Amino acid sequence: MNNLTINIIPFKHPSIQKEFGFYTEKKEGYFPIHRTELPNELWDNQKEEVVKHKFYYTNFEDTEDCILKTKVDLYSSTKFAKHLYTRLVYQYFIDIADAIQFNYVGDIEVWLLDAKASTTKYNSYNKYTLKIEFSGLTKSPALLLSYDSTSKVATTSIDEINIPTEYFKTVVYNKEIQRFKYLTEDAKQHLDQVYPLLNIPLKNHLEIPHTVPRKGNRYKPYFNHITTFYNNYLNTDEFRDILPLDENGFFDIPEDEVLQTHYHSNNLRFYDGVGIDPKAGMKNPGPYKSSPHDNVRFFFIYHKPDRADYVVKLYNYFEKGYKTFFPPLKKHIRQPFYMDNDTSLAFESPDTAIKEIKHHLINLEKQPNTRYVAVYVSPIHKEDEDNKHLYYQVKEELLKHEITSQVIYKESINNAYFGAFLENITPALLAKIDGIPWRLDRELKQELIVGVGAFKSMETNTRFVGSAFCFNNKGEFKGFDCFRDNEFDLIAGAIGKQILKFVVDNDNKAERLIIHYYKPISKDEIDPIQKTLGRLKLDIPIVIVTINKTESSDYVAFDTNDNALMPLSGTIIEIAHLKYLLFNNAKYSSNGFAKDHPFPVKLSLYCTEQDYFEDIAIVKELIDQVYQFSRMYWKSVKQQNLPVTIKYPEMVAQIFPHFEGDKLPDFGKNNLWFL
Repeated sequence: MNNLTINIIPFKHPSIQKEFGFYTEKKEGYFPIHRTELPNELWDNQKEEVVKHKFYYTNFEDTEDCILKTKVDLYSSTKFAKHLYTRLVYQYFIDIADAIQFNYVGDIEVWLLDAKASTTKYNSYNKYTLKIEFSGLTKSPALLLSYDSTSKVATTSIDEINIPTEYFKTVVYNKEIQRFKYLTEDAKQHLDQVYPLLNIPLKNHLEIPHTVPRKGNRYKPYFNHITTFYNNYLNTDEFRDILPLDENGFFDIPEDEVLQTHYHSNNLRFYDGVGIDPKAGMKNPGPYKSSPHDNVRFFFIYHKPDRADYVVKLYNYFEKGYKTFFPPLKKHIRQPFYMDNDTSLAFESPDTAIKEIKHHLINLEKQPNTRYVAVYVSPIHKEDEDNKHLYYQVKEELLKHEITSQVIYKESINNAYFGAFLENITPALLAKIDGIPWRLDRELKQELIVGVGAFKSMETNTRFVGSAFCFNNKGEFKGFDCFRDNEFDLIAGAIGKQILKFVVDNDNKAERLIIHYYKPISKDEIDPIQKTLGRLKLDIPIVIVTINKTESSDYVAFDTNDNALMPLSGTIIEIAHLKYLLFNNAKYSSNGFAKDHPFPVKLSLYCTEQDYFEDIAIVKELIDQVYQFSRMYWKSVKQQNLPVTIKYPEMVAQIFPHFEGDKLPDFGKNNLWFL
């Protein structure tokens, strides 16, 4: 049985009424408040004055010579109350914190020095966020306390570091955390007291070793950090004089407030059986469906000097198996493994590789009715900043000739754990020849699911949006595309084409359109989709499930009955109206064991049809679908916590900016080449 505690501490509004004054000009120590967040009393009694200005300023103390003045009931003026409580907490921590700031959404970030983790070259800080909210869980105001990992700040000031100033991003001055490009005048006058947050260029310049984040169970250190912080700084009489926190501390979620996905949602269907483990299921009973292509030919692309030490070795692994636990590839993919040596290419140099590959493919006489798969043994790692373009160019050239590909970095072949790598690429290879490694075990429903994910290219500072289309709720995907993020009409047009195809294939039957979106959808983005449905004379609800592609580390719940602290997979908690945490991991039973401990996914629901979510069964069904689609990740046999409706489009969007063409080749829109 889960005993769930969440990192929220309830408190009660102070019962006293206090008078506050508001000014139209900003002064030092005064804070801006948008007119929509002013106390209700002002809107009720002085509306004509309130609407004259967009912003007002207050220090929550002074009333002399103010433009607006009123007593405030904090019970009813919750938006204003949040501002007040946030400023009170900020003032309390100014003397306690080693560094402090308001983050980009106006919550408080407190940094505490970790002397044990610091060195002579840098100071290490543990970071915490304090957020005032009016919680749907606690039905009261509450303080959210989250742990945000660590940051390292150089002990050398910026006036002593001889490096281009564009490498300075965030700095600390006089306990204040500032963006370098918005440095205050006081800080500019004292550059010898301004210390930069370390990033890769600064670490290299100051000869500070790069550290790799430790993997493992993050729930335990997170819980320990917030518990220690609570005991040291919040569970005190001094802090309760500011905010009367509940004596019980972190909120225990009532059992009837916790939802759970259906246990069968873990099930995957293989050839003639059902299981929950992709790794075991691929071996026995075997993949759900083998390739529909009668003829499949594999061929190698590699750097000529790598043949003996890498390519021949890889071929033998494919042909004969790897050690004792990875049988020959044909046993895994249920497909004869034929390596077409005449089609293979050994290029002379990475510098001439693309030229040689283009020439080779133009002159390649492909056999009819045959699916070709290139196994590219790359001499260069795709993360090699100076040469990574080669990885993408090879992918693009092959797609132009309707050839899917699997890239393997040559040094991986001699890795001691290459057997695990082979197990992971097996479902990817099968999917690339249009086989189905496994599918969801659920009843067919007439609905189209669209996934929209994004990736922002740091090189071009442009966000690219990928889309994926699923023609049924079993998780079988047909169709991908990629756009720039402002091309709303093109995205809507692509969705319209797939809706039309779906309707034709299903005798004009469509119950609803479900879109899994990587961010809150705007009116500009949903309007073209609604117009498209209108042109098709489809009067169906559009359901938007917004799925944060990063795990939630602000809201985290803990199962205090379990030593690992991670809640059961499929646990659902509503943290606000139609906003949920979904715990998606490999802990399937209360006594189960999981190697990985991902934090929850945060998602929210919206529908064009009013009151659509009144039935809790519909809410559970939609979240269950998100949960199940995370099981459809064919790039690996390892459990994922994001659904492929977000993950796959993001992967396409991440690669597409590196292509020379401005359109995805048509073959690439209907093949899982990017796995």
